[in-house]
Order: sequence, then C-alpha cells, then structure tokens
Amino acid sequence: MQKPQLRIGVSGHQQLGDRVTLDFVREQFRALLHSYQQQGCDLVLYAALAMGADQLFVQTALEEGIPFEAVIPCASYEAIFPSADSCEVYQQLLHHAQALRQLPADACSDDAYLAAGEWLVDHCDLIILAWNGLPPKGGGGTGDVASYARLRKRPFIHIHTLQRTVKNYGVFFPETASKPALSVKREFAIAEQVVYQGSTITVRQYHLRMPNGKEVLRDIVERPESVLILPVAYQEMILLVEEYDLGAGVWQLKLPGGKVQGATPEALENQAQQELQQEIGYRAGKLERLLDVHSHPGYIAHKVHLFVGYDLEWDPLEMEAQEEIRVRTYTLQEALAETLIDYRCDPEAALALWIFAHRSRITGLQA
Repeated sequence: MQKPQLRIGVSGHQQLGDRVTLDFVREQFRALLHSYQQQGCDLVLYAALAMGADQLFVQTALEEGIPFEAVIPCASYEAIFPSADSCEVYQQLLHHAQALRQLPADACSDDAYLAAGEWLVDHCDLIILAWNGLPPKGGGGTGDVASYARLRKRPFIHIHTLQRTVKNYGVFFPETASKPALSVKREFAIAEQVVYQGSTITVRQYHLRMPNGKEVLRDIVERPESVLILPVAYQEMILLVEEYDLGAGVWQLKLPGGKVQGATPEALENQAQQELQQEIGYRAGKLERLLDVHSHPGYIAHKVHLFVGYDLEWDPLEMEAQEEIRVRTYTLQEALAETLIDYRCDPEAALALWIFAHRSRITGLQA
C-alpha cells in the first residue's frame, strides 16, 4: 500500500537567536519530522534555503535521509548571501535538492520573498514557522507567511524562538490533508434576487454554493456610483462641507459630491463641477483624479470617484432645496487634525485628505 504523501514547507528567521535557541529549533524540527514519519507519511519538504531557519531545517532533514525540494524566490538568489562561505553553504544544499522550483521574479525583493512564502502555503499540506511571533520588519517576513496561512486556512506549526514553545494552528490530519477553503465569491452564486428596491439603494440577496458543498446567503446593498471632490484653494487651504448624516445621527465633515449620472471621464468631470457649484459655490479651474475606490466593500457595492479641484472661482448654482450645508475652510494640517476626532469626518473625506497630503509631501520632496 502506497504511503500518503505529506508536503511540508518551512519559513523562519535568518537570525534565530543564541545557541540555546538554535539547538531548541533544531530539535523541534527533528522531532516533528520523526513524528510524521512514524505516522506512515512519505515526506516531501520545501524550503527557500535562506540562512537561518531554512538551512537548519534542510540540514536536519538530510541528516535523517529525508529529501527536499528547493524553492528559489528570484533570479541571482545567491547574490543575497553576505559572504563567500554563506554562499558556499547555499550551493552545497542546493546540490542535494531532489528538485528545483525557480519562481518567476527577476529581482530579489520583499515582494519576491512574499511570493515565495505564499507559494509554500499554497503548495504544501503543512507549514512550519520558526518565528519570534512579532510583526515583520519588512514585507515578506515570516509574520506575513503566518497571516497568509491563516487566510488560506492552511495548518501551521509555530516554533516560537523567544518563548521556546511549540503551538499548532489549524487542524491537520496527514491522512486527510485537504486544500484550503475558498472565500465567498460572486461566481459561486446559483441564484439571486432583489429583496428591496428603494429610490437610492437596492438590496440584492445571493444564494451561493461553496466548493465544499455548503450553501450560504449573502445580502449586498447596491448604491449608485458617486463622484466626490476635495476642493483645494490658495496655499492648500481645504474647503469641506459640514452636513447632518441621518444614518449616523451626527454632523460630519464631508466632501462635496453626489450620484454619478454618467461614467465617462467627461461626464464625471461635468458632474464634479456641478456638485462643487451647488454645494460650495465654486467652480474648479482644474480637476485632477485622485483615486477610485470601493466604499465599504463586503456588504455594500458602491464605487466612488475621488477628484481634487484646484483654482477655485466663485460661480454658484442653486443649492438643492432639501440640503443644509455649511462650508468650512481649513489649512491642510487643520483638516487632517479633524480626521483624528471621533465621528468628525466621513471615511471618504478622511481618505482623500490623507492621500492628498501624502502626494503633496512626495511632490514637495521631489521639487
């Protein structure tokens, strides 16, 4: 009878700690490998062969006669090793690999290392992480691998390098290793219906069948697309509107804007000008696209087009009869400070202000 194959990936710190910690991690690697061998599993191991945890895991496996496959994150990977000796150790281990998985990234970068960690999660039945349990200091760290394994519902074992403990996350049975669960996606819908239709919003209910056969119901609130404008006057003075939000039950600072009448670039700009003239009384001499976002995704379908309006000049249109809007003028720093007050700004206004401030700072540094 053929043994069940168990694919194990490893990730961890390049600097594991002192000799006591190094010995602890090595013995945990050895104990785990023995445990799965005793359960009758045919082990296949995967590692990126970075210094530290990767190499220690592979060296331990080779001592036990267990094969491994090398997962190389990027071209010229050997260039990341800081010395001739460390590069030689890498080449020696690479020579013992029974297979080589070269990932497509050309440059060795945080993104390439993250892609390698995610590859391990996606292609292995179990992940072993030798990790201090702290957030990563840069993209692609071991903490990111743990987060991705959690997202993909992939079981992993945390060898804690600070506490010198071992903890299992997720239920894992070698004889029934399965693929991770998938998120709820619209393409799983087998039926849908409108359960509410109002003058502004629609509530659509989706009946979804997941790949595991489970059926779920999801309600999505659909809103018309919106255009919102951040009005910027001389020397980055910001004009915001203050309006009562019936749903929130509070007065909030917002951006002038409204429902989109047409989604073409020209129609969006015309709509933006009209909203500015109606709500704050000014026309923009120049409109600049800031960002398109999905507002409150997950339970609301609502696209928002954010613009910045410059070179403002008084040219008001009649305000809609039901609107009660007060225009507030702030310096950029004062407006940013308002976003830090509980319930003071709506999310789109806060987002636009901080993106604008970031871009202004970058532009200032480049000037």
